[in-house]
Amino acid sequence: MPYSIYEFSLIRRAGDFSDKPDSLAELYLPDLAFDSLKTFIVRQETDRVLSYGWQKGKEIIRTRNYVGLLETQEGVQLEILPKVHSLASPITGNEPRKALLTMLRHWQDSPFRHLAPVRSGAERLPLWEVFIQAFLDEVTALLTGGLQKAYVSEEADQRYLRGKLHLPGQLRRNTLHTEQFAVICDEFTADLPPNRLLKTGLLYLRDRARSTRNQSRIRQLLFALDEVPPSERLSADWQAARVANRLFARYEPALRWVQALLRGRAFGLSAGSHEHPSLLFPLERVFEAYVASGFRKYVTDAEVLIQESSQYLINEHDGAQKFKLRPDIVLYRQGPDGPQPIVLDTKWKAIDGTGQTGTYGIDQADLYQLYAYGKKYKAPELVLIYPANETFRLPLTVFGYDPTLRLRVVPFDVLNSLDAEVRKILTYV
Repeated sequence: MPYSIYEFSLIRRAGDFSDKPDSLAELYLPDLAFDSLKTFIVRQETDRVLSYGWQKGKEIIRTRNYVGLLETQEGVQLEILPKVHSLASPITGNEPRKALLTMLRHWQDSPFRHLAPVRSGAERLPLWEVFIQAFLDEVTALLTGGLQKAYVSEEADQRYLRGKLHLPGQLRRNTLHTEQFAVICDEFTADLPPNRLLKTGLLYLRDRARSTRNQSRIRQLLFALDEVPPSERLSADWQAARVANRLFARYEPALRWVQALLRGRAFGLSAGSHEHPSLLFPLERVFEAYVASGFRKYVTDAEVLIQESSQYLINEHDGAQKFKLRPDIVLYRQGPDGPQPIVLDTKWKAIDGTGQTGTYGIDQADLYQLYAYGKKYKAPELVLIYPANETFRLPLTVFGYDPTLRLRVVPFDVLNSLDAEVRKILTYV
């Protein structure tokens, strides 16, 4: 089983501390596992995912704002989970994994959009097994519809003239072998780039799946692809699959999974050189996409624009506009004087709703950013959305930039239904 820990938490050597219990907030790894993780950081230059340092003379590894799964060359698996808080009931160990899987389903242009709604019990599985299970579901559905075949022109030497005589080949190879014909003929075959990629993905996972059920399903699917060889030229097959004809359109979801699982990488980071599972996600972008998808789906009384970019911070400099603004969401509600804009922006950060810090832990830069949005979009209402936590269950007192511009800072509970959270925010504005 993998080790699990929250984002922005500490990993320590178990040998430096006696009888300290593991938790999602602080993990104590055996020396070999700690050293393996430390080596991973050095080799992969993953300072945006993990950082290594010292605290009070002891080595520490700190997780950062990427969540998901990574595996070292020595086989140590680490799950980094979002730090979520329920407003309805106490958190147990499964909610963070369930919240991540739910949010990933709303990340556009990624294979995770095709994750089925989180099954009962799925949140108790390691992330790697959940992703494998989702891929196997796609391949099973694909093969249920039949393995796609196509005619492929092949050049070969035959004893009988079948197909078209290939004169250059005949002159080049068979001048002294008149009993043979160099021919080009069309073969109806399953040996095609998309099928080879599926086969390669299944073979890759066969040795990495740890769930008995997933292992069994992989064996069954490999049997169904028995006539297909694995890819020997991955880059060429990826390129060919991208330009495959409409017959292979139904392969797209499964091939997206192959790419994610086979190329094991951090989304938003450059790919590493290791050949071990590494599916890491920038939590800020995952949360942003999740909230935006909710407004796109459930808001019916306003025009919803996502990542709207019609305005610039600087209207004129050397004859051009500079510094394009891109708020996460702009709502245009019909008012007495025409469409009225409301600008909303999301930030994944735990703020202190008690106000004991004086600023609630809100970055001043975020307030500057929202002020610019309000002025440039002529929006009297601004909304800054943070994840809910134990101290932040209700909106903060309204912030007034000036008599014409107000900012509301509101919580968003990722463990509640997306529909309910969107509609709750709409009641504030």
